[in-house]
Amino acid sequence: MNRDRGARRIPAALATLVLGLAVAHVLLDDDALSVEVSEASILLVFAAVLAFVALRVGRERLDATRASRVAVTSLAAGLGVGGLATVFVAARIVAGEPITEAWFVLSIGWSLGSSAGGLVGYYVERVRAERAEQARLTGRLTVLQRVLRHNIRNEVGVIRGVASSAVETTDDPALESDLRTVVEHVDRVHELAEKAQTLTDLWNTDGAVETDLAAVTRDQVQRFRRQHPALDIDTAIPDRATAVAHPAAGVAVRETLDNAAVHNDDTVAVSVSVVSAGGWTTVEVVDDGTSVPKEEIDSIDALRESPLQHVTGLGLWVIYWVVDLSGGRLEIENREAGGVRVRMRFPSAESEPTLGPERADPSERERTSHDAPV
Repeated sequence: MNRDRGARRIPAALATLVLGLAVAHVLLDDDALSVEVSEASILLVFAAVLAFVALRVGRERLDATRASRVAVTSLAAGLGVGGLATVFVAARIVAGEPITEAWFVLSIGWSLGSSAGGLVGYYVERVRAERAEQARLTGRLTVLQRVLRHNIRNEVGVIRGVASSAVETTDDPALESDLRTVVEHVDRVHELAEKAQTLTDLWNTDGAVETDLAAVTRDQVQRFRRQHPALDIDTAIPDRATAVAHPAAGVAVRETLDNAAVHNDDTVAVSVSVVSAGGWTTVEVVDDGTSVPKEEIDSIDALRESPLQHVTGLGLWVIYWVVDLSGGRLEIENREAGGVRVRMRFPSAESEPTLGPERADPSERERTSHDAPV
């Protein structure tokens, strides 16, 4: 404890020393008082900077190691800049050139270096502390997420198995209906756990890579057609549309298509287009079904949730984070004619557009057959 306290006092001692230099300059030099005070004010600024560092180090109770690093950085910078000032003064003397108040020049050099070094050292320690705290939180959240996902998966499996078995054996229509409701909600819990894992994987994967979004989108459309053969889907996808995107770009396209199917019936029409223009490669998915509740769009825009403003499920958050981690832009809007338009804009890796005007509105397009090539 004493070692910690002593280390935290070093910036305060340096501030006091610089303040002493300012006072000595006013008392010992022979210039007019106004001139001396004006010159000393430079040292007072440096003393104030060191006092600020001392105050923050004390309030945040930096341990001896961190406080010592701040002090070492301050002293090293002071010696460095002070050394340069010493070289300057020595060069003037050797050259026989006049120099006034050499000691004041040396004081300015040392004080400037010490105050700048102390300030830099303090903020470096803050960044280190924040990174260490982020690493601790990430580790805790990762452990918590894995434990919860594992246990939820096991418990959900048991509940679903028992409920499904009971559905097959009961002769009571009302009980059968209740049990099917239980199975449906259990499946939703399982889906939430899986998407929570998807979000964790997204956040743990750094960097965007050059990606052919046309190929990615075609693959997801083909998967979507296999899973939902009754739905009408129109496409306008070029042979190639290169962009800089997160490796999970396909997950975002899949979630967007799945949302159109899950929240609508088999009469919904879906349109998918990929366009490169203006430095962006845009994947647009439009449906003519139901709208997204305004509070869900507001939650995505505000990047927060509350009891009154939240997103149902995690699908929209998966889409948002894929686009955000790609350095792109996500636009979700409800169409006046009904349905939703989702635009995922990714930084384009090509300067020229690869596709003409997009066909994004199911009500204004010529629909293709379900088995038409993508």
